[in-house]
Amino acid sequence: MPMLKRPLSAFMLGACLFALSACDSKDEPVPDAGVTTDAGTEPDAGSTAVIPEGHTLLTPSATEVHSVPWESAETPLRFAFVPQAGHHYDLIVETGSDGYILRMRDGAGTSLDYGMPNRGVSSTPHAWHWSGLSGGSVHTVEVQWYSEYSEAPVAPFSFRFVDMGPDDHGDLLATATPYTPSAQVLEGHGEHWGERDLLSFQSVAGNIYALDCTFPTQFWSQAFLTSKGKLHAYAENGGIEPVFRGRITIKGLGGLSYAEIKDQGEAGASQPYRCILNDLGPEDHGNTVETATALPQGTSSVSGKVETLTDDDVFSLIVQPGHHYRATCTMAGLRLCDLSAAAPGEAFRSSNPMDRKRTAFKASQGTHFVRMHSEAGLATGWEEGNYTLQFEDLGADDHGDSLAAATPLTGPAQTVSVRIPDAADRDWFSFQATAGQRYQFGCDWKDSPGQVQLYPFFYDARGSRFEPPREHVGARWVFAFTASTSGTYGIDLGMDPMSFVLEDSTCQFEVLTP
Repeated sequence: MPMLKRPLSAFMLGACLFALSACDSKDEPVPDAGVTTDAGTEPDAGSTAVIPEGHTLLTPSATEVHSVPWESAETPLRFAFVPQAGHHYDLIVETGSDGYILRMRDGAGTSLDYGMPNRGVSSTPHAWHWSGLSGGSVHTVEVQWYSEYSEAPVAPFSFRFVDMGPDDHGDLLATATPYTPSAQVLEGHGEHWGERDLLSFQSVAGNIYALDCTFPTQFWSQAFLTSKGKLHAYAENGGIEPVFRGRITIKGLGGLSYAEIKDQGEAGASQPYRCILNDLGPEDHGNTVETATALPQGTSSVSGKVETLTDDDVFSLIVQPGHHYRATCTMAGLRLCDLSAAAPGEAFRSSNPMDRKRTAFKASQGTHFVRMHSEAGLATGWEEGNYTLQFEDLGADDHGDSLAAATPLTGPAQTVSVRIPDAADRDWFSFQATAGQRYQFGCDWKDSPGQVQLYPFFYDARGSRFEPPREHVGARWVFAFTASTSGTYGIDLGMDPMSFVLEDSTCQFEVLTP
């Protein structure tokens, strides 16, 4: 095999690694000098295709291994081949080949495939899959040495170039089969392991697209790719579970998108796969505060769908400032709800990380947002989920949420009613203490199943938290303590984070006799 003499003036090393095989690039550089030169060797007597000067013609063979030494680190290897229309070609780089960057172009010099699969001597083979190419047109392959582990080539470039036979759908972005999302069934074959079929389609921004496939084996994968070939959604089954159906969805980004289908049985499947790519229309609820679904004041419930593997639905509620609200999610199946809430301009937060099916908040403004997030545990088992959100107005807040807004307590005795509608609510009380004086605070004792116990935190005049001993006295639990210093003391009262029972309690503050 002849050596290559033409140097590469500027070969870009900014490789974008493709998600599942080689990296396809939309970059279409001007061909290097020599790519479209007419001088060269014709492939056969019956062909009019002309091999560019400086390129070595590759003749497909399932067994012949080419081992080409590098002339230098700067000099690329250049090859050419003439595909048959509808055939699938594999360039299989063997184990032990040095690191490299490869670009394949069509006869017009347009880049069809580009990538850097290994950055040093390889420990496994790598197959480049090319199909959907124009028959009879000269395609070129340029290979540039590249390694992160040596200053000069240490191993030759060893490969096989194989005609894998007919292919029904292209596997490069530029050769993908055009498809209009519809209920029309599309059939295809996984001719051999690692071969993929690509469909190209125009997406509408915000619309939901579903790729639903039935496979002849339990070895398969499917994906959505962006216009640049980046992974958008993916699911696979490696044969561990007897799953012969896959379904993935995305929210369209607008413009050109791709669907990728692979039957990954090692021997290739004798039967075809069948897929439907549907446009399901706009998503039901927006996923940001800017696109949130507005709900009028007094809305008690709303329904929604989990339309993608990971889905966010945001709702804008008209609320009364100073009132407490709670949202509760119910969903059929194995999916889980993850609720959080936010005031305008603030971050979303959950009131109870231990139970994400509920969230509560105190309205600080006339509008608040509730977000429902859902994420499937297994991509292979994904199904659209239906859920319902229930909204409750728990009423106005009865006591302040901080020491600055605390309800003052005075002696010698004072009884106060306490209403804690949710674990998100805190009720604060304050009193003026004298050093050496004894004080007592206690609330109703709850000992029946389902009843809510209230738990106080005490703060002294310096703002330090302390814990007096608790005693069960009659129908109350009580905390008694002696003030260490004079000043304002605070009591922060709330319920167990796992409690969701709305109850009223009566608490009593007393100044005890010395």
